[in-house]
Amino acid sequence: YAYTRPVVDHMFRNYDAVLKVDGEVGNKKLYDPRVWGASAEAGLAARVVEATKQLGSAGKTF
Repeated sequence: YAYTRPVVDHMFRNYDAVLKVDGEVGNKKLYDPRVWGASAEAGLAARVVEATKQLGSAGKTF
């Protein structure tokens, strides 16, 4: 869920601008995959940091 939760959060916060209803285009800056993808990437990165701490591998290399 680390990737999908930020995407869902973005979509619900910008619900009216993301949907194309009744012939309207919506706000392209809000439904662009680069926008919601950046928040998804940040959420996943935070989860990876948390996992490395839990597994005791934070700060170590291969």
